[in-house]
Amino acid sequence: MATKPKQTAKLKRRKTAARQRAAKVKEHFDRHYYALMPKKKHHRVLVWTIFLALATIIAAQMLYPVERALPFASLGGQPVGWQTDLDLQGQVNSHFTAAKVRFSSAGAMSGEHSLASIGTEPQSAEMVAELLDYPFWLRLVPGSILWRQPRVQNWRLQIADEPLREFSQKLSAELTRAPENAELTIENGSLTAKNDKAGVQVAPEKVQAAIRAETISYSATPTIAVQGEVQAPAKTAAALADVRAQAERALAMPVQIQANGQTFTPPREEKAQWLVLGTDESGKTELRIDSEKLQTYLVNVVNAQAGRAAGTTKIQLQNGREISRETGEPGLSVNAPLLIELLSNYLLKGAGRPPFIAEMVEIAPKISYNGWYTATRDGLQAYIDNKARWNTWISIQQLDGEKWTVGARDTESVVSGSTYKLYVALYLFKEMNEGRRDWSTPILGTTTSACFDRMTIASTNPCAEEWLNQFGRVNLNNYLYSRGFSSATTFTNPTAAHTSACDLTKFMVGLETGALVSGAQRDRLLSSLSRHPYRYGIPTGSKGQVWDKVGFVWNYVNDAAIVRHPRGTYVMTIMTRGQSYGAIAAMTREIERIMYP
Repeated sequence: MATKPKQTAKLKRRKTAARQRAAKVKEHFDRHYYALMPKKKHHRVLVWTIFLALATIIAAQMLYPVERALPFASLGGQPVGWQTDLDLQGQVNSHFTAAKVRFSSAGAMSGEHSLASIGTEPQSAEMVAELLDYPFWLRLVPGSILWRQPRVQNWRLQIADEPLREFSQKLSAELTRAPENAELTIENGSLTAKNDKAGVQVAPEKVQAAIRAETISYSATPTIAVQGEVQAPAKTAAALADVRAQAERALAMPVQIQANGQTFTPPREEKAQWLVLGTDESGKTELRIDSEKLQTYLVNVVNAQAGRAAGTTKIQLQNGREISRETGEPGLSVNAPLLIELLSNYLLKGAGRPPFIAEMVEIAPKISYNGWYTATRDGLQAYIDNKARWNTWISIQQLDGEKWTVGARDTESVVSGSTYKLYVALYLFKEMNEGRRDWSTPILGTTTSACFDRMTIASTNPCAEEWLNQFGRVNLNNYLYSRGFSSATTFTNPTAAHTSACDLTKFMVGLETGALVSGAQRDRLLSSLSRHPYRYGIPTGSKGQVWDKVGFVWNYVNDAAIVRHPRGTYVMTIMTRGQSYGAIAAMTREIERIMYP
């Protein structure tokens, strides 16, 4: 029990010592505080007010978000204060997609190009970081947030080498221009010299260097200057002074032309159109006569008034043979070449003197043909013979009715196009009939049945080419020859498969009659020939039901068809070079008009 008073006394001594120390600290603080502070109370209040204000400002600066642009930050001249870094990056990227730039070189100006097209990408994070940059030490400076005004005026760009090289090639071609030579031109009846103009050659390397060195403005559409090599023109205005004087003398010389009792005096403006500049063997500029323009004047003015138009000889043809003729009157025309020679020597060399007498020459009458083809075999033959003159091969065989068989160049060997697939189908049927294949036999990841449709309906090549490789081209040739086809049909020509119009007609006749292909195989092939999408030739021109196979490669356009016309069945093959399916359709209409009038 005696220890409790001792603890209480000890505690009291500690409290007393603490109060004494606090009193000393307060005394020390008061002594220094009042020594430093103003004597008057309201002054001390003012000091404390300023201190607290500054402390508040510093505290606000210290608490300003690091992810926001400073209040007075600007991007491309536009205020962006308080915006977040994410908003700013989105703004930069959006602006980049619309940013444009132009290029110039020695006076040549390009169109506008996007920054992306020149191989640049925006460094948006770096640009935004400048707008947000507010270091810790500066936050301790009162009011620094007000005068800290980061401005981003230019793009920070990263350039990709390969896109830049591609762009520089295009821009080099755009900025490069050839020099323009001086020339003589007519203005208000006087001969004047058109000033020369220097060209510029811009190398792609110079474009790349200019882009890499340029600081590109964020807010404007800048023009980047590219160094180019100036190309001097070959002919300058100063070098044309002597030639110009010669031309002025030529213009002052009177010109008179007499033709068929009429006199023509071309005005100064017209004569000026006849004069052009040329270059002699030594490269010196010389004055020449533009023969085409002079001839235009002689034809359109002199001959139009003094000459006489030729008449027309009208020839009537039937089945390609002349049956009557109405002879037209001959015309009368100025001998333009002779007049051009006389006037050239006069204006350039001073030879001769006006008036210049125009020689008039007789012009043969024009010839007009009016022909028709009779509804006979002779008429049909004459028609296809006429068409065969222009790279056309035709074979026709009627299977009933008159049973006409005609042909024009039909035995000649011609590039087949996809019509060769008929022969491939024939050999495929042989393989099936001999038990070596069936419709389910695999080929090219599918079946023979599907491959057959691709070859005959869609007319694609892979299946046909694979079968050719499997069958052997020589074997296919020999098989066709054994079935009566001619040597005009061959798969061993080094350029492409060939056939003739006659052989294609033979195939279609055998298909229609069943003599070549019969039964289910015949039905399958006929079904394919009725379902393909290329029905712009014979099917378009015919009035009948058509089963056909087309072929087109390079400038060859071919069509072989079975036609069941309301008035009879026939087979026709039309092979062409340099024509169209529209031309084949037109021939089909005329052929049916002759066969079935």
